[in-house]
Amino acid sequence: MLTNHEPDWNIENLSDTAIYAAARYLEPDTGRADKENDDVSVLICVGLYLLLMACLAAWLYWKCF
Repeated sequence: MLTNHEPDWNIENLSDTAIYAAARYLEPDTGRADKENDDVSVLICVGLYLLLMACLAAWLYWKCF
């Protein structure tokens, strides 16, 4: 039975390209999630702006007429 739990990898022989490729593989793809979040944020801001303008128009109409 093996008692050594260390892997037999030789890390010193890995190139920088292989290390960067492994890091990119392990990182989650957050670019798409950020784009979706930005789209939702823009929609919320535009909706709130339109609601504010509608409330302002209703208040002005009520005050003037």
